[in-house]
Amino acid sequence: MAAAASKRSADSDTECSVCHELFKNPKLLPCAHVLCRHCLLSWLASNPEALCPLCRGAIADPEEKSKTKGWEKVVDVLPDDVAMAALVESTRVLRKDHVCVVCHSAAVSICLTCNDMMCKPCGQAHTKYSMARDHKVEDLSSMTAEELAASQPDHCSVHTSKPCELFCPTHGAAICHLCASAKHRACPDLTELAEAADKSREELSQMVTSLLTEEQQLEEAVAALERHLEATEKVVQEAVAEIDWTCDQLENSVKECRRRLKRMTLDAKAKVKDTVLDVKVTLLDHRGRLTSHRRVADRTTRGATNKVMCDVTRALRNRVKDILVTCGQLSVNWKSVSTVTLTIDAAAVARIEKELSALGQVKVKPVSISTRQQLDWRFHTNHGKNIVLSNDGLTAERVKGSYNGIVVADQPMVPDVLYEVQLDKVNEAYTICHLPCGVVLTDPDHLRLPYTAYNGWGSEGREAVVISGAVFNRGHMEKNNLNDATHNLSEGTRVGVMVTTKAELHLWVNGSDRGVIATTVPTPCFAFFDLYCLYTKVSVCPPRHVD
Repeated sequence: MAAAASKRSADSDTECSVCHELFKNPKLLPCAHVLCRHCLLSWLASNPEALCPLCRGAIADPEEKSKTKGWEKVVDVLPDDVAMAALVESTRVLRKDHVCVVCHSAAVSICLTCNDMMCKPCGQAHTKYSMARDHKVEDLSSMTAEELAASQPDHCSVHTSKPCELFCPTHGAAICHLCASAKHRACPDLTELAEAADKSREELSQMVTSLLTEEQQLEEAVAALERHLEATEKVVQEAVAEIDWTCDQLENSVKECRRRLKRMTLDAKAKVKDTVLDVKVTLLDHRGRLTSHRRVADRTTRGATNKVMCDVTRALRNRVKDILVTCGQLSVNWKSVSTVTLTIDAAAVARIEKELSALGQVKVKPVSISTRQQLDWRFHTNHGKNIVLSNDGLTAERVKGSYNGIVVADQPMVPDVLYEVQLDKVNEAYTICHLPCGVVLTDPDHLRLPYTAYNGWGSEGREAVVISGAVFNRGHMEKNNLNDATHNLSEGTRVGVMVTTKAELHLWVNGSDRGVIATTVPTPCFAFFDLYCLYTKVSVCPPRHVD
């Protein structure tokens, strides 16, 4: 199982990622990826930005094409990956049918010098011949392409029948003794090839060590970032719990304050009521006495003799006089009557509100990273059901149907950074079409994608700002002079969006700012593109800062 896995890995190492065949004339790119020469030329012809199809790293300056009048000279300047070429040749040898070159029976061994496969008897006889006594025959089942490539004899590139035994540091070439005496006689410091190989092997080993150390440091930096995120998550969870507890306490305190104030107010009301009722009883009692005496006096006036009237008057005179004096003394002193008074300190309330608004302000500290990082983005894995992502998420293609082709950036947009895609393929069956694009305001991890964004993101229009024939700003259609900017675009066209530091959303086409789509765009937001009808395949362009 391990051997099979190793074989598959080796096969993938020797296959071009563009044509998926064994490398032919492999070229080493500046980013250390390898492509066939003809595949690289084809790629550059269809991708004028001259970026690696695997990592989007720069292959060459596009201006070099105009200087050299074509990509061929630019590609030829790139170094040949001779190690890969040798590995590919060994792979081809091992992929041949395992048939003995002598008796045509099943081969079980291979001569590392001749690259001939042989059966066991022929292999044993092979090394007995005088011309092959120095040849080494190995078991074919355990032979790898790397071992076969490393065992090949070094032949002079000029005199192909002569072995390379010397190395010229001046020309950086392995040569034979004939070349040394003919063309390299004046070159100083000719050394033995084995000695030069040992130095190169040591230098390569040091390179591997240095690169491995740096790789480990980068892995540690990534791990540190992940730990930082975990620690942040833990702090946030603790902070949320503390916020809940604090707010619960504040809420309980407010409820208790409300209950206490209500109780105090109701108690004050009860005291006022008791006081008023006591005064009322007294007043009602005296009012009754006044009414009774008034009736007696009124009745006597209307129906009594003179003698009776004089007797009644004498009987009532002092009594009424005393009653009137008492009533005069009973006039209500309103200042002495209890009342309800509740004063809320407005200044104290304002001070508490200010303290609450400043309570628990969240401060985000920047993470210090020593390694220089480059801005990068890809398509998010949450995409339309007809979309297939490839090239490590840098390419999106609609594989069927006319809709369900929305793709979203996997990271929030950075202000003044252009996020754009290149149209790689169009469907000629459609003659009129817009390329809906814009920004969404919901994290793609939790975003519900509509059937299409053509009419403003559908029922979830409040989550997006869309330009698609018209401008739909969070569910409202607005007038805009950019309606035709995304209309009938051809292959190779670049379309992008950018949010400025002033929260303005701009539309870009082929590196040109076409104008403002919307203002006051909330952050964070994520760029999106809808492969609708005419447009079936797009690739991510490297983001760039726009001044």
